[in-house]
Parts: sequence; C-alpha cells; structure tokens
Amino acid sequence: MAKILRCIDEHNSMRFFFAFTDDIVKDFEKLQKSSISANIEMGKVLTMNALLYSDLKNDTDSIDLKLKTNGECGLIISKLYNNSYITGYLENKNIRKYDKIYEKGKSSKDFIGDKGILVLIKDLGLKAPYVGQTSIISPNISENFTNYFSASNQTVTSIDLQVKKVEDDYISFGFMMELLPNYTEKDLSQFTIYSDMFKTELDNYLASKTDDISFYDYIVSILKIFNIRIIEEKIIHYRCNCSEEKIDNMLLGLGKKELNDIIEGGKDIEISCNFCGKKYKKSIEHIKNLLNKL
Repeated sequence: MAKILRCIDEHNSMRFFFAFTDDIVKDFEKLQKSSISANIEMGKVLTMNALLYSDLKNDTDSIDLKLKTNGECGLIISKLYNNSYITGYLENKNIRKYDKIYEKGKSSKDFIGDKGILVLIKDLGLKAPYVGQTSIISPNISENFTNYFSASNQTVTSIDLQVKKVEDDYISFGFMMELLPNYTEKDLSQFTIYSDMFKTELDNYLASKTDDISFYDYIVSILKIFNIRIIEEKIIHYRCNCSEEKIDNMLLGLGKKELNDIIEGGKDIEISCNFCGKKYKKSIEHIKNLLNKL
C-alpha cells in the first residue's frame, strides 16, 4: 500500500501533497519481473499519479498518465482509480543494461529519453474526460511534470519524485507543492525554502542510517516542526482493474473483420493484461457470441 498526505501551511498560502510509495514499486517489480531501471522510472510515474489522488471524488473517477518518450523504455502508463487502486505499464520493462547506473542513484537519458509527449487523462464522470498534454523537455520526470502542472494549473508548482534502490529494497517518495492565489513575495520565498528542503530529506534520512523510525514518520515530524497541517490521509494499493468484461469490450472494439479472422483461424486465443500479466483464455465459441453482438 501507499500513503498519501494532503497538507496546508499555517498561513493557508500553499498546499502540499506527499506520497510514500515503496510498496507500490515493489508490487510492480513482483508482478512484472522488471529491471531496476524500469522499476525506478515506473515508480516515479506511479508516485506522481498517487499524488493526484485527492482529485478523484466519485467511485468511477480515474486518472491516466502516459509518457511516450524517445528513450529505450518506450511507452509508460499509470492508471489511478478511485477505489484505492493504482497500476502501471512500462513497454520495455526487461532492459537491464542501464541497471548499474540506476543502482548508483543516477538515471540514463538513453533509457528514459528527453523528448516526447506527456498526456494526462482525467475522467471525472463528466460528458467527456479532460485531456491535457505537453512536450517532454527533459530526461528528469520530475521536471516534466513540474512543467506540465505549472502551465495547466497556472500557479507556482514544485514536484520531486525519487525512487532509490537500497540494497535489495526500494524506497520511493514524492511531493507536489502549489502556491495558492494571492500569495505574497514572502510566501514565494518560503515556498522555495520548503521545496529545496523536501528535495533533500530522503538523502538526509538514508544518511542518518536510522532503523527506529520510518521515512513516513520522519517527514511527519518535519511537518509538525514547521506547522504544516495534515488535512487528509489516504491509502492506495497496487492492483489491476482488468476483468473478463473489459477484455470482452476490447475484443468487441476490434470490429467484425478482426473477430471473423480469429474465428477463421480456428484456435482459441489467450490475452495477457499488460498491467498485471493475468491471462484470459477465450474460446472460438465465445468469440462467435461476441461477434453476434455487433
């Protein structure tokens, strides 16, 4: 599970979102048997999506993040649902030649890329989902999301997403800060101080080599010192939302010609979910029944 905090400062001039997503990254690795490079970059996108959880109000609301880069990792997708579930997909999850770079706390532009398109799809149950997109301008995922939300929300924004390999484990953390309307120059100065501080706290925590306090408790103690109030805490889990019904809808979307081609092939088919690897077997008879619905 992951813990998400929504906070506000004592002057009501800025809001904070914190995500502690260690288990989300571990669950992705467990399901996908993916490389360290993939786990770390996927973990950043999953953490970013987790930070947006408070935007979901209704049971059917969802947020998709998609990054199509020029890097070897290929397409990256994270899906967040308002039933406390999040899942992710990284196209070329088994590339391992960059793992040693990522183990050292660095990243590879060749793997993650520095150009492409970042897309956010927010389905809040309205007539049509909101779709926003921007160009990828950096191999640093945090910078790309900061660029997107600064423009789309039209406010000063700071985002930092960190996933680190620590021995045989992962520690994953992210925050998003936004200045609220009518902020002052003093607020802006304090915003910069907070942003710089939180960007270094994970390294400070790891350097302290303390085992008697979790990183979550470590951050909460800092929030108390600076009178930053926690106004909401939520928990989400890594879990795929795939189902027999969704697979059938996908097959129906292929159209009559494609379904006829499958039937003429005379063999049952097996479809694997890209997000969790679950396999769905569909018989020729079942495909015929689907075809009759078209």
